[in-house]
Amino acid sequence: MSNEQQPKVTGRSITSNALWRLGERVCAQGVNFIVSVVLARILSPDEYGLCALTMTFTTILSVFITSGLGTALIQRKDIDNLDCSTALWANIGIGLFLYALLFFAAPFISSFFNQEHMTPVLRVLGLTLVIGSLNAIQQARISRKMQFKKFFKATITGTIISAFIGIGMAVRGMGVWALVGQYLSNQVIDTIFLWFTIKWKPEFKFSFKRLKPLYSFGWRAYGAQMIETLYNNLRSILIGRYYSADQLAFYNKGRHIPSLINLNTTNAVQSVLFPAYAKKADNRPELKKMIRRAISLSTYFIFPCMAGLALVSDSLIQFLYTAKWLQAAPYLRICCFFYALQPMQLINLQAILAIGRSDLSLKLEIIKKAVTVTVLVICIHISMYATAFCAIPLSVFALIVNTFPARKEFDYSLRQQLKDVIPQLLMTAVMGGCVFLAGEIQGSNTVRLLVQIATGVLVYTGLSAATKNRDFHFILKYLGDTFRKLKKGRQKKQTADKGDAEG
Repeated sequence: MSNEQQPKVTGRSITSNALWRLGERVCAQGVNFIVSVVLARILSPDEYGLCALTMTFTTILSVFITSGLGTALIQRKDIDNLDCSTALWANIGIGLFLYALLFFAAPFISSFFNQEHMTPVLRVLGLTLVIGSLNAIQQARISRKMQFKKFFKATITGTIISAFIGIGMAVRGMGVWALVGQYLSNQVIDTIFLWFTIKWKPEFKFSFKRLKPLYSFGWRAYGAQMIETLYNNLRSILIGRYYSADQLAFYNKGRHIPSLINLNTTNAVQSVLFPAYAKKADNRPELKKMIRRAISLSTYFIFPCMAGLALVSDSLIQFLYTAKWLQAAPYLRICCFFYALQPMQLINLQAILAIGRSDLSLKLEIIKKAVTVTVLVICIHISMYATAFCAIPLSVFALIVNTFPARKEFDYSLRQQLKDVIPQLLMTAVMGGCVFLAGEIQGSNTVRLLVQIATGVLVYTGLSAATKNRDFHFILKYLGDTFRKLKKGRQKKQTADKGDAEG
């Protein structure tokens, strides 16, 4: 049984795969965003809140499937078919067990939240746990081989088809089931596509001997990710329990746009950089350079986007979702500050995992969440706004904790990291001032919003060019090289076609 080694990593392969991953997330989330706007105009905040509360539980349980064994396969230098097959069957077993657990617990969960219609929604949406167990290892193999173009095709296919399904169900008056149908069909189509496009097929073999080293690394990744996921969804659980479904809907809708931007930049970079980090784990100077580039590029996009969103929050909410969703605007502003720091936090954690220190990652999560959960439980009894706002100081605390090991492991302290993002901070501050002033113009809500967005883009781009920002020029250079490469390839093809025709 031949071993499968990790492919050679080059700067171009990393950037190319990062762009494929980014393109996948941008296109998929772009379609989902348009669909969410359409559905928000049709459905009520109560229906959105019920689905959001249900998805909280499926998201938490899915950690056992999407993290751990798949991460262990990416991290290991050599694997074979028996490793992958063992991980797949183990994942399927976990998925079936978790779905059975959720199925029988659904009535008790519904009773706890006083949501009588929640039981059937939980049982149907919980099927995503079984579906996810079927493609988690396929996704790990794609990440390991850095073939993110396949992710792009699978995701776009599923997203577009499921969009029509969701909107069609909503128009027919199916309420919360439109959201369930969209999400479930997306998962099914994505899974089918991956199974038919990836050449690897599992063997009907299982080895406890092979599972043990995978699980040894994976359980700590499970633990760290579970703590992070529980924390991220704890607000939703507490809001759903102590307030109401519509208040949860307003909070989630306010969080939706900044989280989309964060996912489309940070997670795209992370999914590519983790396998790249793992290949450079023994070369700490090179790994440090990769971390610096990841932080610099991520914050170059995130900082201006979050600042701009916070400044246009009221106009944007009213323009997209109508006035019935205006209560989401304050939560949008709060979440912008929270998500602005996410890239630096996650990049440091990914680097720690890549060098095999999943134990350290787990310890960091325990420290952070012991503090943050305590604060959150206190704030939930004060007010909804206090519950949301406490995320900002707690995010600063999490950044400090996450970057602490970087000084020892990579000789990259928090002070150095902050120094690397100062150019982005200064440009964002100037841009923010200009966007604020642009918001003072007289005119309709739509005109004011468009002027503010145009001002932000022009000012930030102009500052990037004037200051010769390295990230700005790196992106321009890569796009230029890619365009010339495509043009050259097209010319060669035309020449070959012409030769064939003359022949």
